[in-house]
Amino acid sequence: MSWEVSTMPSKRSFFNATLFKKHLSRFWPLWGGVSLVGALFPLYLLLALIQRTAGVIEGDIFREGLYQISACFVPAFTFAYAILCVMAVWGYLYNARSVGLMHTLPVDRTCLFLTNTLAALAMALIPFAVTGGLLCLIALGWGFFDLVAVLNTVLAVLFCTLLFIGLATLCAMLTGHTFVLPVFYLLFNFLAFLMEILTTSLAHEFLIGVPMMEGTGRLSFLSPIVKIYNSFSVYIERPARGVSIIRLQGLWVVALYALAGLALLALSWLLYKRQHSESAGDVVAFRWLRPIFRYGVALLSALTIGRLLYELMWRPLFQRGDHAQALPMAVCLFLGGLIGYYAASMLLAKSRRVFGKKSLPGVGIVAVGAAALCLLVSVDVFGLERNIPEPDEIASVSLVDRGIESGPYSIADDPDQASALLALHRAIVDDRAYIRSYVPDWDQEEGKAFSHYLYLTYRLKDGSTLRREYDLWLTRGRVETAGTYDSMLAAFYQDPVVRLSDVTIPKGAELDSIDIFCAYGGGGSIYTNTADHAEGDDRETRQIYAALQKDGAEGNIPAKDVLCRSNAAREFYLDLRYFTLNRDADSFYYHSKTVYLAPSMTNTIEALIELGYVTVEYVERWKEELAEQETTGTEIYGDVVYAETSTVPAG
Repeated sequence: MSWEVSTMPSKRSFFNATLFKKHLSRFWPLWGGVSLVGALFPLYLLLALIQRTAGVIEGDIFREGLYQISACFVPAFTFAYAILCVMAVWGYLYNARSVGLMHTLPVDRTCLFLTNTLAALAMALIPFAVTGGLLCLIALGWGFFDLVAVLNTVLAVLFCTLLFIGLATLCAMLTGHTFVLPVFYLLFNFLAFLMEILTTSLAHEFLIGVPMMEGTGRLSFLSPIVKIYNSFSVYIERPARGVSIIRLQGLWVVALYALAGLALLALSWLLYKRQHSESAGDVVAFRWLRPIFRYGVALLSALTIGRLLYELMWRPLFQRGDHAQALPMAVCLFLGGLIGYYAASMLLAKSRRVFGKKSLPGVGIVAVGAAALCLLVSVDVFGLERNIPEPDEIASVSLVDRGIESGPYSIADDPDQASALLALHRAIVDDRAYIRSYVPDWDQEEGKAFSHYLYLTYRLKDGSTLRREYDLWLTRGRVETAGTYDSMLAAFYQDPVVRLSDVTIPKGAELDSIDIFCAYGGGGSIYTNTADHAEGDDRETRQIYAALQKDGAEGNIPAKDVLCRSNAAREFYLDLRYFTLNRDADSFYYHSKTVYLAPSMTNTIEALIELGYVTVEYVERWKEELAEQETTGTEIYGDVVYAETSTVPAG
């Protein structure tokens, strides 16, 4: 008798159609309900077109609508909907009986992973396919279909879906608990952004000049949803003549995130192959991840609960000055971190019995971490407080002091002014110990001390921006002492170029309007909105700005008194409203520059009188009150006259 052994290899499958169909049929209320809601929009549009209430829809309108949906709606909807699809297909991982059953089927984990991932992607894309397909059919029928806009929208949907399905799938592999999955998902999307805010805020408590984080920060790329909304938008330009320009900008950013989503799916597959079925029900599915989870929660708790303890218990009762004290802050951070440490330990152990001797090493690590964090920040190990750019790194520098903006001054065009601001910055940094120790004397006499809020902004040649902000008190004695930041700021405002700059809008900007505020004259409150009907230089806004520039050229602009606290001098001023074009972002930014008037600014005052915005009586009353205040030191407030001129280019 002979035995024949078959050498034919067994066929390996990477996709299970039965399981795929089961997912779609089991969770049809999810994708079916969302598809039904999405179909209501094209249905409403169809009825409006039939009833002729939608008006004429052109290709530009259709394109703009699709792009607005792509940039505004798609990222947020995909972010929220993707986690539901992933929770549906991977729900069996969080129940011991279900995961045991699935992993005993004659299907390997690679096949399970690919099938479940494709099912999640299908459920995420079906609502978009239904809504978009119906909308395209209507557009084809009424003749406003735009193929390029449709393709770009499809790409945006695919890219966002790949990103958020990949991120949600990775989170599904890292935990064995249903309710922890969405928490991990939110943390992965916002943790970097949140940590940057918290650490910057902590540095702001100790260091002078370091501002709170503005915008999205340098680590925003680690928070996908934040970065997408910061970079992905619609650019619209409608010239008076010619064809409108409507395009999606930043789609390449979403494409890069889609590649990251594919990489996350690959990582998720590797983790799934190594995941133990016994981890079902665990907060963290892998042992090597538990210390990261425990101390990560402790750090986050220290920076939130600990900071809250300091703000509620120490700052209002014991702190002197504006800057935090290192030891009390370290104690509060330790207490906050301890709460997070034990909370994480309870979640990992699934028990409240975590307060024994075995936890003491972890408590010690939290204490050392809190002390080290406060020490590193308070002594400025990373040099944030002392960071002053080198001249060859600077493109321009500007100063804002109580709403008055000077600059920007470039190293090439305005070397003296840029150098003066750099020297001022160095003097402030050198005097940081004095600034921390200074306690304002609010009872000082007029002209002896005055508070300034300085904002220094450096535009660097590498395209980045460095901002510093200072709350400084200037005193008469230090203003008269050479080398102090008080005297340097006073000398800076004496510069004729600076005085002219303070009444001039930046290069490349366009003047939009000028607001006129005058609180003198006794004529009651008057509000007017004047429209310019003349052309070119005859426009009223242009005339006022030209008169202001003439005063600057003639040296009629007085230097700012750095010790002045007079309100009367500040009750007659102009607000120059202008806008600048950011060519990189293809967007406009509106700004305002305040110009306080003085009797020496004769050209500007005569222009305001000639155009009827103020009267001679108003101006005389203002001069009288200025003289009376200088004589008696009293502050007198008059009535308000407010006017606004309309748009005119600065030329």
